[in-house]
Amino acid sequence: MNDNDFDLVARAWLDDGPTRMSDGPLLSALEEVHTTRQRRAVWPAWRATPMSIFARLASAAVLVVGAGILAVNILPRQPEGVGGRSPSPSPARSLDFPSLTTTFVSPRNGFSIKHPANVAIDPATQILGFGPRPDDGFDVLDTGLAAVFKGGLTGTPVMENGFVAGSETDTIDTWIDDQLKDYVRCGVPRSRQAEITIDGLSGRIAECPNQIEATVLAGPWLYVFTLSHNRSDARAVFDAFVATVDLTPETAVDFPAATTTFVSPTYGYSFKLFDRGGVKPATEIWDPSNQPLDDRNFDARFDAVETGLLAYFESASTEIPHGVSIDAWVDEYVTPVVAGGCGMPRAKQAEITIDGQRGKIAECDHTEATVVAGGRLYLFIGPGQSNRNRAWFDAWIATIDLTPQTAAVP
Repeated sequence: MNDNDFDLVARAWLDDGPTRMSDGPLLSALEEVHTTRQRRAVWPAWRATPMSIFARLASAAVLVVGAGILAVNILPRQPEGVGGRSPSPSPARSLDFPSLTTTFVSPRNGFSIKHPANVAIDPATQILGFGPRPDDGFDVLDTGLAAVFKGGLTGTPVMENGFVAGSETDTIDTWIDDQLKDYVRCGVPRSRQAEITIDGLSGRIAECPNQIEATVLAGPWLYVFTLSHNRSDARAVFDAFVATVDLTPETAVDFPAATTTFVSPTYGYSFKLFDRGGVKPATEIWDPSNQPLDDRNFDARFDAVETGLLAYFESASTEIPHGVSIDAWVDEYVTPVVAGGCGMPRAKQAEITIDGQRGKIAECDHTEATVVAGGRLYLFIGPGQSNRNRAWFDAWIATIDLTPQTAAVP
């Protein structure tokens, strides 16, 4: 066989032979080349060594195979159905959960959140710790997918020099641990929990079997978010939920919802309250026209509610004398009794509606509202001088039912 015959045989073998080798040997070879330290030649090359035809063909074969390997591994693959290989399947998603497309706005807890459609929602009915059930203070979103998300909030104490006012040992973290011990399960001290960001605010998060818990401080509020679950991707689900949370502490309601109805035995009205045993009906009759304008020493003449939450409510009614101007008579005889009154003539006060009747309201260190119904003037007094107190006062006023026909005869 001469050189030309061998060339033809070798070329035919290359044309019919393999066009691809596995990635493993190639990568191993490349790695070996990359990591093997190259030694400098001890003897300089002093003459060219002639290469046999077989050696030249073997070298050519290696180059052809190598070029084919590089082309297969570097050049873009042909799409399926055009002679190329089918694309490799994409890796499994880390989160198998419906899209969060619907927004829930908490009626009490000062936040909104997105959730999947068809979620069973049980809104909070009380502030945290005031309901007969632990979940009464939480907005509960049951996804039906082995994941129940809850959100709630509570007020925080006044702090002095890094400690709870009046204490030299309680930090905000230890206070939170104590306050939430009945509502969280992981039991990890907050100071040792990992950090998390919720709506731009830094918080803390703990994870334990079937439970994830996070807390975040927003001004005077502490938000609590939990996920009870039986899922392997629970953290991804929790993160997806809290990524949609919008904290709106200005809409939070930090006073308990009214659950008990009080009917005045004297003054012809009823209202609702959260009864903590602080309701005291009047034992005397309020008669502003014939009683001195003293300095708020009139508890016995007013129905009073002591909430125990830095908010005190009082109310009473009286017959309006015949022929008087309501505004002038109130300015002279009625509102000055209330700790000197708010100092604004009734005619210039803002309007308020009480049980469908138009009245007047003034705010100072307290809130006072007056309304006329059935020939009687009603006076309602509550805390004032802050958005929180006004919201509580308005919630109380919204429950009032005026029944002048049931008022006791003087």
